[in-house]
Amino acid sequence: MSRFSRDIFLAGVLALVLSFALFGNGIGGDFVFDDTIVIVGNPFISGQLGGFGEIFTTPYFAYQPRPGLYRPLTIASHSINAFLFGHSPVSFHIVNILLHALTSFLAFVLLYRLSASKTAAFAGFLFFMFLPIHTEAVTSIVGRAEILSLLFVVGALLSVLKQRYVFASTLFLLGLLSKETAVAFLPIFLFFDFYRNNNNNIKRTFKNSLYLVPAVIFYVVLRYIALGEHFLKNDATAVYNPIKFAPFFSGLWTSFKVFYLYLAKTFFPLHLSSDYSFGQILPVKIPLVSLEAMLGIAIFCLIAPLFFKTKDILMRSGIIIFLSSYFVISNWVFKTGTIMAERLMYMPSLGLAFMIGAVFMRLVPKIKNIRVLYGCASIILVFYGFLILDRNRDWLSDVNLYESAYSVAPGSIVNQTNKAYLEFKAGKYTEAEDMLNKVLDVVPEHVPALNLAGQNYKKLGQLQKSEELWKKAIELRTDYLRAYLSLGVLYYENGYFESAENVLTDAIDIYPRWSEVLFLALTKVGLEKPEEAIELIRKHFGGDPSQRELKFALGWAYFNKGNKESAYRYFEQVKDPKVDMDDFVKTFEGSRVVILGEF
Repeated sequence: MSRFSRDIFLAGVLALVLSFALFGNGIGGDFVFDDTIVIVGNPFISGQLGGFGEIFTTPYFAYQPRPGLYRPLTIASHSINAFLFGHSPVSFHIVNILLHALTSFLAFVLLYRLSASKTAAFAGFLFFMFLPIHTEAVTSIVGRAEILSLLFVVGALLSVLKQRYVFASTLFLLGLLSKETAVAFLPIFLFFDFYRNNNNNIKRTFKNSLYLVPAVIFYVVLRYIALGEHFLKNDATAVYNPIKFAPFFSGLWTSFKVFYLYLAKTFFPLHLSSDYSFGQILPVKIPLVSLEAMLGIAIFCLIAPLFFKTKDILMRSGIIIFLSSYFVISNWVFKTGTIMAERLMYMPSLGLAFMIGAVFMRLVPKIKNIRVLYGCASIILVFYGFLILDRNRDWLSDVNLYESAYSVAPGSIVNQTNKAYLEFKAGKYTEAEDMLNKVLDVVPEHVPALNLAGQNYKKLGQLQKSEELWKKAIELRTDYLRAYLSLGVLYYENGYFESAENVLTDAIDIYPRWSEVLFLALTKVGLEKPEEAIELIRKHFGGDPSQRELKFALGWAYFNKGNKESAYRYFEQVKDPKVDMDDFVKTFEGSRVVILGEF
């Protein structure tokens, strides 16, 4: 076995072992934060592969094009995940870790092939593997989009080095279908092919770039089919990305402040948060009064010229990878859906890893006592490792995550809303009301806060306020299904069946989630239309739905239709085996409204 083969084998083993050692304590985590929006309840992640092909013509948020996101390959991977291993989040976490290991391994191979230096390759590889800022990309299940996108981009770059342009174009397409950030491959490709393959022959590089055209066209067509008029838009409000709505120069200075914060949290990751939205990162109107903005500008002005000054191919590769991939998320020109999110540094950090590798390659021959350098590096990696293990615990549950985020970034409107949610779930409705009033005083049109405030007022018995808030939420965002569900349930539970039917029908027309289908079916039974209730459930979830609540609704519809045999068959699947059927039926017989908590 050659030295190269031994090093490759060692890197593969290390990638697998270290990935599980660093992120394994997050395997038991639940679906949290954005996982619940993207994965839980997604009809394409049901454990069945029916309609699998439709994923590639559907937005990232199923049937909701307004956010302007299209990541079908990521959704397809989740769909296959659920089909093979079920809905437990455990398998989703394990697959994320395996994909991270594979991405890290391919990054090592790319480093090695570019530098021909074992020192540079292992230094950059280990730096990439041990970055705590990667926790959100790996331990958060929706972070898979970041991993897959980079995985295919690295694979495409390896193909470029071997001048396999058709394969590179195919992998580039797969990266785009995983997440939009793979578009950063285009300038990186031009650099690699121009300087590495063609000895500065611009005509040959132009010809080779034509191999990418079919991939771009195919992606653009699919994206347009899925998103329509939202093809180049996003629906980020000022809460999620204040830079989008700021005056040009204020937005630019603020974006350089964020640039510094990303780098600071990459190298000094002591205070990480799942959200940095409005209220946490204050806008910069005059850069001279913001140390963070000035540092961001200074760092950029050091890195960008270095690309042209240095002749080190590894350093130049690192700079182009870093700046190209960071540009996509930077808000410097194109405004994204968020002001800052740690998972977004997954691809740019590969460029930083290349730069670290280049520095190590230069330092090692010059340092007399190499053990000191390796010792310091080892201490940093061990420290980073402990931070990753600790950070994984934050992602185990919504409670952990929201508490952690609020303690680190209490100014964030999103974190304040999530903290109010924890108070609400704990039954502290007065405390939740106080927090939500403060949020809505600052941002009166923050739809999630309006929806939660409606839920809270319902618990406090102020139903009219709940109704007003949910109507306002729907008016502000016509595809916000949670508000439709809340309002529909309110009408149903209080016997306003016609109003409930109208609201829930509108919701299902947007996206037929099982929760809205459930309450619309119960509403139709209340309206003495049990046949329509049965047809509704069967249309969307079949005659044997996996949800216990839908089984009950089918039984309830058959019971009201007079078909007790079919009704009892469904009731048997949901009632406590210790409870007699007659006693079970007596708990709701004769009622027009069934409160599901009763069984």
